[in-house]
Amino acid sequence: MSAYKPLPENPARRPWLTVLSDPANLLSALKWGAIVGVAYYLVSLLVIVIENALAQGSANPAANLAFAVPLCVGVFAIIFGLYSAGYLAGRERLHVAPGVVSALVMVIVASILAKIYTPGVAQASTVKQPASALGAQIAGFIVYLAIVIGMGYLGGFYGVKNKLKAQAKSE
Repeated sequence: MSAYKPLPENPARRPWLTVLSDPANLLSALKWGAIVGVAYYLVSLLVIVIENALAQGSANPAANLAFAVPLCVGVFAIIFGLYSAGYLAGRERLHVAPGVVSALVMVIVASILAKIYTPGVAQASTVKQPASALGAQIAGFIVYLAIVIGMGYLGGFYGVKNKLKAQAKSE
């Protein structure tokens, strides 16, 4: 009979609050979130410039599908950015929690940069919105937050998984 051999301690199984209380994990999440957030912002600026060059004043995606290409690139860029922020932080710290925090930091950094400067976009007006518009904004924010957390979790999960696989192969 073979003796029972317990599985080795897996660092990815630690509780989230324990992981997030470690300053190195938060630093990793802030680092990768900021790097990917700035990269996403630069890509989004490039997409805006391309869209403005294509449109030259009248962009109607319903009339010409060439105007929909930059919109699709923008959607794929945000999804890829969220996933990669989570992946890089999760792979570095061997836990999913820094990946989720990194995706949130990425969105915050990109939003702040977009508020500072976005070409071709006028400043927001201070017109009072009706209550139904406020409800729609809250619902949209909740859906957006769910996508951010979900993609950060997904990226962090596969970052941890690939790192553990690489460590197992090297042993």
